[in-house]
Amino acid sequence: MTQKKNTDVVENTDTKLTVSVCDIMHANATDIIEKMESLVPTNMQMYSDFYTEWLHSLQDLFGVCYMTENEILSKIGMDRRTLQSFGAYAKTAAGSAITQIEMANNIQKTYLQIQISAVKTMDEYIRFMLDGYSKMLANSLGISKKFQ
Repeated sequence: MTQKKNTDVVENTDTKLTVSVCDIMHANATDIIEKMESLVPTNMQMYSDFYTEWLHSLQDLFGVCYMTENEILSKIGMDRRTLQSFGAYAKTAAGSAITQIEMANNIQKTYLQIQISAVKTMDEYIRFMLDGYSKMLANSLGISKKFQ
């Protein structure tokens, strides 16, 4: 039984080109990946803009609360020691929040580094397996000399 090669002949203005199924799939996969890669900067900028707006909204919220509370509390009159104690507490709470933000950022950075490493390991494994597959396929088709 003779095996027929999966190819199509594509007419070009100058010559006839032979295109395989693999060529077609590779070209389309490349187009899709390039499109996704081209959108990465835009998506990152949009996320950055969204996050910046969110933080500015929080800042505005605390600014409005500050003005309102300042007006009310200034009329009440607060003891100096109470204000100093509250100031120390607020500074400790802010320091704790900043430490937690830094820790969360480091965890996210480590998580992304692990994901990148896993993708690289998977890529090496896929290349190894494809190399073995191509050698096996070449041997089964009797053309092993071409791949050596």
